Amino acid sequence: MSLNIGLVGCGHMGKIHLEKLQALKNVKLIGIVDINHAVVKHLSKLYAVPYFTNYYDLVGLTDAVIIATPTLHHFQIAKTFLEHGSHVFIEKPITFDTQEARRLILVAKKKNLILQVGHLERYNPAFHRARSYIKEPLFIDALRISPFTGRSTDIDVILDLMIHDIDLVLSLVQSTITDIRAHGATFMTDKLDIAHARIEFGNGSIAHLQASRVSPERKRILTVFERDRFCIINLLSGKLFLYTKHKESQIKSKEYESETVDSVKEELTEFIRSIKNGKTPRVIGEDALKALSVANRIKQYIEKHTSPSH
Repeated sequence: MSLNIGLVGCGHMGKIHLEKLQALKNVKLIGIVDINHAVVKHLSKLYAVPYFTNYYDLVGLTDAVIIATPTLHHFQIAKTFLEHGSHVFIEKPITFDTQEARRLILVAKKKNLILQVGHLERYNPAFHRARSYIKEPLFIDALRISPFTGRSTDIDVILDLMIHDIDLVLSLVQSTITDIRAHGATFMTDKLDIAHARIEFGNGSIAHLQASRVSPERKRILTVFERDRFCIINLLSGKLFLYTKHKESQIKSKEYESETVDSVKEELTEFIRSIKNGKTPRVIGEDALKALSVANRIKQYIEKHTSPSH
């Protein structure tokens, strides 16, 4: 039986979701929504799907909905659909505010609905493979830099880019955070475009995260150090490099090249599968709330320790 799915938001990520949804089996896309009439009308004609300019027109008609609007609107749209019995997939970050995220989680639990969030790096095959080797991280270094695109300027670089690595780090280190220090700067927008953060955990693990959306190049690299080995995960190329220390004080290396995986298609497939079989998807509301909480703590630290003149 096909699931009736709606898509709210037809910007950059919304268009990607639209393309993937059209290719999935057992899914009936019953409508797309965007406030930009010209854009949504064009996509409606291109993909032969009904369009609306108000998401309320889809309420009560969908089994599930994909929300790819600016973050400011995530809470109200998701809350409305959850309250009317629709499963919800939201692009990251889940919301701006942790209280709003908690409210969405409570509504989803009360209604027994799936609330999945688009932290798509969890579906990256290189990261997935690395997880089988990583046992007790001592130090994690995350580098995520991109040229300026002009997209996602409603949020800062912490919620735009760094939050991906916050989520990955939290999935690897099962310990409470004891200290956060950070600094950042604006450049192209009135929000932080560059940020560095150091996170210390109760078990002794330390994570250093660097994010920039004004870099001349694009990199996504996660390096994880353990007692006798470390791995370098290139999240862009899908390559994993594993370095192991041996008794003779030598380092042996192995290189793995992951298969090409469409992470957006993977997360949407899991969302649909989870609805049908009742199983929990890889990234649920609680995971997104944890990442958002840390992201906000990083932002607050920077705001507190940045002088007004800067």
